[in-house]
Amino acid sequence: MQFGRMLRNARTRAGMTQNQLAEISTVSVRAIRDLELDRTGTPRVQTIRLLADALRLVGARRAELEAAAGLRAVRSLYDDLPAPSTVLAPPLAREEEAASLTRLLRSPGHQLIKVTGPPGVGKTSLIQSVAGELHRTEFMPVISLDRIGAAPHGRHDVSLRLVRRVAEAIGCDSALTEVAGSLASHDVLLVADERDLDDGDRQDLRVLVQLCRGLRVLLETCTVTVDRAGATTFTLFPLHVPEWSRQTPDPAAADSPVVQYMLARCAPLYPEDVSAPETLTAIAGICWHLDGIPAALESALSWLLIYEPAELLRIAEESPARLTASPSGEHASLVEWVRQALATLPESGMRTLHRLVDAPPWTVKDAVALLAGSGADAEDSLRDLRARGLVRRVKSVRGEPQRFVVLNLVRHLVRSARDPRPDPYDAPVSWGGLHPVQTLAS
Repeated sequence: MQFGRMLRNARTRAGMTQNQLAEISTVSVRAIRDLELDRTGTPRVQTIRLLADALRLVGARRAELEAAAGLRAVRSLYDDLPAPSTVLAPPLAREEEAASLTRLLRSPGHQLIKVTGPPGVGKTSLIQSVAGELHRTEFMPVISLDRIGAAPHGRHDVSLRLVRRVAEAIGCDSALTEVAGSLASHDVLLVADERDLDDGDRQDLRVLVQLCRGLRVLLETCTVTVDRAGATTFTLFPLHVPEWSRQTPDPAAADSPVVQYMLARCAPLYPEDVSAPETLTAIAGICWHLDGIPAALESALSWLLIYEPAELLRIAEESPARLTASPSGEHASLVEWVRQALATLPESGMRTLHRLVDAPPWTVKDAVALLAGSGADAEDSLRDLRARGLVRRVKSVRGEPQRFVVLNLVRHLVRSARDPRPDPYDAPVSWGGLHPVQTLAS
């Protein structure tokens, strides 16, 4: 029996009009009418499941409707694929970003999305959280390709090619046409790290996106590039942290979700009363100096094993880079990322950055006046710095222009390049054989 007739019969048995079914299922009346008239090609997985739920179809009747819509393969794929990695704790204060990324994945025209931002800003946690939610609530199969790391001598191992890895995950032949055929009519989310892809992989991925209209792809990356082939860039910025000053500490800073999270995490490591004013002030200052970057904050917490919060604050003031790496050297990639971002800035961007490094929080109008050049050129440089993640937004009063500030880690490295005096806090940290100050100064 044709799908349209089967859907119409099921609706009639349920005693519903098309309008009533639309209201209960949240599928539009027009879409229901087109489905019943077989004017639509292969129905979307989520659409069929919404309709089946609204019609209260179970057992054989539900299976019959889904089979008529060609969903048998999707049900098998959903059942066979492992659930996405569980996020033990939801990404801190990322509810808005999670909702926004989910909306993009549900919207047409956003099949390939690059989630970008500094190392340690929370991209992996956000992606895992969104993928897990889609898997649980919308029964969307998720193909998660684990990070494979760099290939020896810079070569790309043929056995680790993207198409082969997807084929192994869904159980089909590794030819591009076979993989595309297996995914063509289904809603599937593919999660991968762009560092694992070579040019051939990127081309294959674009072919898959063109042939498989229900395929959604989340690529994690730390690189900001202009993509002219249809990818959507989703930038994850550092968490909002309250502005802080040693001269005028703000008691309200303790109400910040980030500061509260840090205080809660301090309890097992710091036996003293974390509610003491001096501790609150120190933790708020550390959060501000580390720009609300989650991995940097976690690394700073690990130093409470040997330092008091007040001492940690002094280190953060002198050298925030010192606290971005844990005692084991983990997360030192954040400093490497900043150095690389500075090294790839155009000359005009570096001039702009140098003028803004010592400026208090500024609006675009303030920055244009400070730069004293062409307004359009200044705005282009500011937009580029923001896109690269080298400046962050400062919470502004509603109705007033947005304010921004250069990341404290960037400030420290730029100032060190100007005046490369020895930094007593940097000596124990491994920088892969290169000191950030020496690299910037060269």
